[in-house]
Amino acid sequence: MVGVWGVAGDLEKEVAARIEPLLWDGSETIETTAADRLQIVTATHDRSPDSVRTDGHDTVWTVGEVHGYEGDTYENRYGFRCSASEYAADLYRTHGLEFAAGMNATASVFIHQRDRNRLVVATDRLGSHPVYYAELDDGVVFSTSIQAVLAHPAVDPALDTEGLYSYFAFNRVPGVDTPFEAISTLPPGAIATIDLDSGSLGIDCYWRLEYDPIDRSFSYFVDRFVELLQRVFEERAADDRRYGILLSGGSDSRLLLAAGDIPVAYHLADWMSREARTAERVAFLGDADFRLLRRPDDHIERMLERVPSRMNFNGRFDQAHLNGFDGRIRAECDVLVTGLYGDSFFKGGLVPSFDLDLGSVGSVSVPVERRIDSVEDALDALGGSLPPFLETPPELDSVLRSRLSERPDGSVTFHGIEYSSPSDLALFESYYPLSNDSDYHYFGLSQMAPQWAPFLDNRFIDLARSMPARYHIRRDVITAALRALSPALSAVPHSETGVRPTSPFPIDHLTKYGSLFWRKHVADERLPQTYYSRGPWRDRRAVLRERGFGREVLARNDDLLRDLPFLDREAAYRCHDAHMAGEDHTAALYTLLTVLEMPVFDAVAGP
Repeated sequence: MVGVWGVAGDLEKEVAARIEPLLWDGSETIETTAADRLQIVTATHDRSPDSVRTDGHDTVWTVGEVHGYEGDTYENRYGFRCSASEYAADLYRTHGLEFAAGMNATASVFIHQRDRNRLVVATDRLGSHPVYYAELDDGVVFSTSIQAVLAHPAVDPALDTEGLYSYFAFNRVPGVDTPFEAISTLPPGAIATIDLDSGSLGIDCYWRLEYDPIDRSFSYFVDRFVELLQRVFEERAADDRRYGILLSGGSDSRLLLAAGDIPVAYHLADWMSREARTAERVAFLGDADFRLLRRPDDHIERMLERVPSRMNFNGRFDQAHLNGFDGRIRAECDVLVTGLYGDSFFKGGLVPSFDLDLGSVGSVSVPVERRIDSVEDALDALGGSLPPFLETPPELDSVLRSRLSERPDGSVTFHGIEYSSPSDLALFESYYPLSNDSDYHYFGLSQMAPQWAPFLDNRFIDLARSMPARYHIRRDVITAALRALSPALSAVPHSETGVRPTSPFPIDHLTKYGSLFWRKHVADERLPQTYYSRGPWRDRRAVLRERGFGREVLARNDDLLRDLPFLDREAAYRCHDAHMAGEDHTAALYTLLTVLEMPVFDAVAGP
């Protein structure tokens, strides 16, 4: 399913304009359900509706996938050959609302309990399909899209400046907050209940992410990782859908190719670069049909036209990498497999470490854990900076502290999410909830086509949080698993570094930076276009300078630049011109362009 929009309470009659942010290209199937004081509209890529009646009264909808249920033993959903909503409905029949605590899912589940006249929403442990809501005088409007919630005429578009500044600083808004005072996000691992008679909302959390390392050998974790990876692919083998994989030249996606029988491998590139050639070789060795998704030269401009109106302030428009290829992917496969979050959970992404700045040479990641003993340490580890075109911006530290509180037991509440300690805040804040992620790739792909990210699984999350920090930052479970599953694929050098995944960690780490330095500063490898790269992504700094669309977007939104109270119009033009003259304001400008092209800010600016 692509998304949900609904009203609990005083019903909204006209919904067409409200649900537009849910739709990616208009090919979705729309289903509307209306009951006493409840209206729900769903949009799905599938042709058949995805609502399920449990007993003639209660109705269940899902956004995302329910993979299985963790009770006394693990139950695999894919062996039942049923839809996610059908499986969730069966779990609800069997376990009642307690099913949420055992649900292994990347989904939010909506349940209309007709006899009790209430709507229940259960989010998965990470909140991988966030649900946004605004409480009205007589009910609640909710959606998987912030912009769809704002489209309701009773929702006040007043800005939450702390949330807005956070978005400009980090390309995300922490916790349950958003850039709008009236709108919040349901917490991860929660059950929310809306009483349809009174319109009241109650939220109970059934799970919290905590770091709980165990003192075992590195080989223990590699063995558990390999066993789990093989198991999740065996579970999917019972599913008769067609699978494809988004294949890079790195190790995460090739590990998935080694673990599963995936017949089609897609690689996104501008040309047959070094990365593309590596991916082609990996696909050949993995017995997959290699298919190049070649970006057109105006790829980023096309993303700017479509993407901002569908975003939820988690990332930038230029991160919707598969925009324009989604129709082809849906036609050729039913589910696209990605290695997303493998590096985040198992290759040092969770544990704060240090970067050594070497000036013009670049920066080097030092594999030493950064101690987090206090809230000050945790906030410092978040980093972030505010762009130069904000009107009288506050100190970033004050923005972060505005929604932070400490308890005597050492736990920390940060923007509505509780962490057991400042260390856990630093470890997990950028992915718990998952809407804190500053990369739109996962969320954009969820709107474009059905996807499966195997590492987003309760069992992988539990394994990652049980690994000691030294294994996260000085060892590599993924490459060790690749060596165990496919010596042939592990012998192919990484496209960016030239290092084979067979190398021991210290050699791999040192060789990687030596190779990167050589290729960046010495090797003369000619590019077809100055803004192309030898890797999977374009040089976005050069794209702005070479293609010149930034100034056009600023001019097109000149009135908005003048009217939005948080922007300094002249400073925005100066920032753009400074970038064009050689300074690097890439992240700030792409964030600004994202905001200017979001329809919601027309309402903020006013008539």
